This record gives sequence, structure tokens and C-alpha cells, in this order.
Amino acid sequence: MSLATVIKGLVRGGGDVERRLELSEYGDLLIAKGLPDYTDLTRRGLGYGTMATAAVAGLVVRPTTIAALEIFNNMETKSLVIDRIFTQWLVTTAVVESAILYAMVTLPKAAPTDAALAVNSLAGKAATTRDVLTAASTTVVDNGWFPWGEAFSKAAGGVVPHGGIVAEVKGRLIVPPRCSLCLHVLASLVGDTFTSGATWYKMKLTLE
Repeated sequence: MSLATVIKGLVRGGGDVERRLELSEYGDLLIAKGLPDYTDLTRRGLGYGTMATAAVAGLVVRPTTIAALEIFNNMETKSLVIDRIFTQWLVTTAVVESAILYAMVTLPKAAPTDAALAVNSLAGKAATTRDVLTAASTTVVDNGWFPWGEAFSKAAGGVVPHGGIVAEVKGRLIVPPRCSLCLHVLASLVGDTFTSGATWYKMKLTLE
């Protein structure tokens, strides 16, 4: 005896109307993407971002115990799901240079002294003041730094702001409660300075 199966789903925003879902001849569920990525999370006021205001010199060796920017999750029940990280190359010192952005998530730790950088909403809501703490040039415990994004190189220009690096993380870095996201830049020359930052979504997750 064969068993007939009907797949149904609830349509969000449509009054929770139950509808039959149609499959292709290959058994694939076909859906329309609709709104752009992250629209729903952003409209709910879960997205925030911050960026350093003071430039920090890039390192000429792989980062270990110094973070140019530390973003500390000061919440007890929600994690920071990192959307992207970035840095602006504020000052260059030579004609030919290159740099790459590094990031690390720490183990649970004590909160750093808050530098009170602006932590702004991605949806026009009020800035957060205590959910996230920020600090510059902090001493941290090395929990594994890795490069993110493409290395950026320049072959012309003077001592002026010059480009930057953006890494689309898309949730591949998660900062649990009482942990920090740490950022630094590895540069080819001493004296190049950078201002780094990140955007994220505040989510309650089961981290097991």
C-alpha cells in the first residue's frame, strides 16, 4: 500500500495561511528569494555596526596578543553573528604596499575598558550603549587569528587615504556572550595606519 504525502507550509506575512508546496518533476522545492539577504533580520532591529575613529598602525608580523579593535559581547544570552568586517587604509607611506585583515574570536573573558565607540543600528533605530563594548589596542589572549578577505595592494599614490579591505563573513564568525571579536591588519610596511570595524546581528543561539 502506497502512502500519499502532502507537503504544506505557512506563508509568513500572509496571516499564517497554510498552503500546499509544489515540487518540480525532480522533487525539488522551488522558491522565490523575494527580499534581499538579511532584510528580515535588519527590519527587526537586530543589525548593528561600529568602526574605530582613531587610526592604528598595522603590524608587520601576524597578530598574536594585540587587537587594534576589540568588540566585546556584553550580553548574557545573545551572540553576535558577524556579517562583515572591514578596514580603511588611512595613511600610506610608500608607493608599493600591501595589507590584509585578520580576525579572531576570543574565549570568554573580562570586559575591556569601554572606548564608547558609536554602535549604530542598521535600520535607523537607537544606537546601543551596553550590549557591546569597544576598545582599541587591547591586550588579548591568542585564540587563533586568521586572515579574512582579499589582500589589498597599491602601486601608486602618496601619503593619503588609500582604499580598504572588506570581508563578507556572513555568519562564519560568531561571538558568544562575554567573548570578543578582535581585528588587526598585517601590512607590508611599518607606519601604515588603519581604522577597522564590523557589522553584525544580535541573535539568541544554541552554541552546541
